[in-house]
Amino acid sequence: MNIQAYIESGILEEYVLGTVSPQEKQEVECMSHIYPEIKEELLRTENALEEYALKHQTPPPASLKESIFARLEFDSEIETNHETNSAQAAGTQEEIRLNDGVEHVKPGNTDNGKVIADVFERPVVETREVTPIWAKIAVAAAILLAVFAGWSAMQMSEYRRGNEQLAAELGSLKGEVAGMKSSLAYSEALAGMYRDPSYKVVKLAGMPKSPESAVAAFWNQQTNEVMLDVQNLPAPPAGKQYQLWTIVDNKPVDVGVLDNEFSGKVLRMKNTKPGAVAFAITLEKEGGVPSPTMEEMYVMGKVS
Repeated sequence: MNIQAYIESGILEEYVLGTVSPQEKQEVECMSHIYPEIKEELLRTENALEEYALKHQTPPPASLKESIFARLEFDSEIETNHETNSAQAAGTQEEIRLNDGVEHVKPGNTDNGKVIADVFERPVVETREVTPIWAKIAVAAAILLAVFAGWSAMQMSEYRRGNEQLAAELGSLKGEVAGMKSSLAYSEALAGMYRDPSYKVVKLAGMPKSPESAVAAFWNQQTNEVMLDVQNLPAPPAGKQYQLWTIVDNKPVDVGVLDNEFSGKVLRMKNTKPGAVAFAITLEKEGGVPSPTMEEMYVMGKVS
């Protein structure tokens, strides 16, 4: 398995951000147990995301605490309710004592029976529902929880956006590092061939077909190996491909077709025959041809 390719695929960043599928999550956890390199990279990514979140976290607004506790003004209300209930209870007891002590005798009543007047006309005491203190505390706690949940959701949303931005920056940084590595390898390969005395450097200049074109060929005269550095060539049209030739004994020798992605690379071509006196590149149909099309010659250089 290519561990480096798996790490550079971006699945570890997606795992840390929680955007992978259950199958991908299981796969990452399994791979991290098998390969120490993957586990180390996973821990490094998690630490980077955590540092980013801590660096960009937003504290709760200072007014949040005041706005919540402003709703908890229970002291004055409880005192008022207590005084009202005490006054009502005292008035009720006094009325009951007065009414219970009043006796009325109807005129003309022969059996001297005592009748309690207004027995069904008791004063109506107004009742008022009093909310228990624990209910008020429960409501306040619910309000506090709702406000805190909203604030937490907002923070989590910002955290996720920050993670996504960090993941994008990490991906961009990986791309830049890969590009720098490729550029460094390209420069080192060129420098090595320029310094190696076994390589003959042949400069291929632009022909009337493309005066601005320029290519450098590196010919190892001991092994007949040929390397190519395309400095400037127009991008080939669809269905076309550049082909390298050497001239040996006044005859063109095919040295292979160029990769269409030739920019910033040192191309390894086929070995040529001994005694080459010149190198040339023509534009041919894709895959190459057995003999060059002279009208489509873009660059040429003589071996000095």
